[in-house]
Amino acid sequence: MPLRALAFVASLLAVLVAARVASAQTRVDMHAAVEPDTVEVGDTVVYTVQVMVHGGGSPTDVRPGPTPGFAFLGQSGSAPVRMRTIVNGVASEVNGLTTSFTLRAEKTGSFTVGPAQVTVAGQRRTVGSARVTVVPRGRAPRKPRRDPVDPFANNPFGSSPLDPFKGLFDFGDDDERRRDPGLSTADPKLSLDAPRGPIAFLHATVDKTRAVVGEQVTLTVYLYEDPYARQAQPGDVHEANAPEFVKRSLLDDEQHPVGAGTANVGGKLWSVKIVRKSALFPLKTGRLAIEPMSLTLPHARVGLRETERLFVDVTEPPVEGRPPGYAIGDVGDMALEATVTPRTVARESAIGVNVELRGTGNLPSQLSLPVVPGVEWLEPQVRDKLGAMRGDRFGGTRTLSYVVRVHKEGSIDLGELKIPFFDPDKRTYGVARARLGIIEVTPGSARDAGVEQAEPVLPGFPKERRVLEGPRPRTYIAEMAPFWVAVLGAPVACALALGASAFARRSRERRAAAAPSPERLARERRVDAEEAVKGSDGGTAMGAVARAVETGVLARTGVNVRGAAGAARKGELVAAGVDEALAARIDDVLRACEDARFSPAGVEIGAAREVWRQASAALDELAHVKRKEGKT
Repeated sequence: MPLRALAFVASLLAVLVAARVASAQTRVDMHAAVEPDTVEVGDTVVYTVQVMVHGGGSPTDVRPGPTPGFAFLGQSGSAPVRMRTIVNGVASEVNGLTTSFTLRAEKTGSFTVGPAQVTVAGQRRTVGSARVTVVPRGRAPRKPRRDPVDPFANNPFGSSPLDPFKGLFDFGDDDERRRDPGLSTADPKLSLDAPRGPIAFLHATVDKTRAVVGEQVTLTVYLYEDPYARQAQPGDVHEANAPEFVKRSLLDDEQHPVGAGTANVGGKLWSVKIVRKSALFPLKTGRLAIEPMSLTLPHARVGLRETERLFVDVTEPPVEGRPPGYAIGDVGDMALEATVTPRTVARESAIGVNVELRGTGNLPSQLSLPVVPGVEWLEPQVRDKLGAMRGDRFGGTRTLSYVVRVHKEGSIDLGELKIPFFDPDKRTYGVARARLGIIEVTPGSARDAGVEQAEPVLPGFPKERRVLEGPRPRTYIAEMAPFWVAVLGAPVACALALGASAFARRSRERRAAAAPSPERLARERRVDAEEAVKGSDGGTAMGAVARAVETGVLARTGVNVRGAAGAARKGELVAAGVDEALAARIDDVLRACEDARFSPAGVEIGAAREVWRQASAALDELAHVKRKEGKT
């Protein structure tokens, strides 16, 4: 054989040997698993594919393959992992990739998921399939208890505790630690079919999708978080924009989310917090939008999260039964109470009208005032004590203080204040009323309008001269009458000024003495309460009991408990020297009166009498309390 032919054969053998050695050094390990293998219709399963290449090359482009009987919900994959090791001077390289596919069972039966497809070194390879059984709701076997501590327990790729990739890949929602018995304690109202994102996501709800103009729609924004993931403070918050609503917060502090419990989301346990709860009052009819709220979560692989875009269909309240004077948007449950002081004034004087509007809903900031000749209403001073009430309702107390000027004499009936409103719970209209009563106006220093005269044609022009006068005689200041008036009138004017000042002071003192003292007012209100509980109207009796307790506490301790919340009310009473137990009893009586006022079923007179018995005993005991110095 020629030498050149021998050299060619030797080269060919060397190439074949090198290729054989390289092929022997490259190994591809592929595994596929599904968890769980038995589920109910509507539950989710996770089909996980893991590929490890030893000796070079990287796996890419993993696809799930056929998934009959299941709906594809999403894919989560870890970043490729590359490890290089040197043992006894020999270097080796391992490249790995793990990908998980979330599937939802659509129908019952036994199905084969996969096989999956993956590309390794430019070649398409097939990974093993998995079998899943789907049973009707309530038929799935009880899941075994998982050990959340052992990192090698329940290995989906075999029982070997030496799996080098266990813990290197974040399976997100497929973390076995979240498949625990805590799902039995999850709140079903917070449950979702599937998560809206890995590790953490936002979810928004409204308590109703149909409302009338002015009816409260409660918007709640929840933050769902993986209980086993690192928690972090949200940032870059953008509130849910609702320009066609009046928005009022129902949370005391929106900077600190409120825990709502746990939820079952796609068969996994999630921790849930309330980050926003708002009362929205629609301003017009139509399909009104609530834009998404968004924020940034600095968790690993978590960035911008936002809620759904929600809609509310808004109509007007029914026309049938609508009372005269109803203003569109006055929706809720409302009550009015008014006081007028003083009841006797001089003409051109002023009186005070204090109006207290209580209830739930977006309380109106203006009232329709009665039109009475000779009575002038000035702009009111408005004070609010509004916020979250029972049942996530927005409401409270709005106080409007008016100054009213009276321009005519006699007995004047100030009329009645009223607010027609629509109650969305009862689907009926109501009218809140407050009678202002009659005031007595005595003669006073009326402003004399005089006789109407025509304006001069040329104002300030000198009068017409009909004769010629000679030079005026020369006069001296002592001969002028104003000089002597100033000299002699100054002492007289000073004496008159001093007398007028003393007269004004005595008048003020007489008016102050004529005003009813707090003790006298408390006695009168107590008599009114005793008369009211003898009647048959439970609501009127409870209102009289509340006024008797409020005036009695004010007269004895100087504390105004009207409109105060329970904890603040008891705190002020204790600070004024009232025993804590007695303060609690007084607070219980006032709470009972407040609940009775807004009770849709009314109040029985027997219940009102029992509340008055407790209130009367508390007032008797309060009479022996020594008032602290410095309270007003």
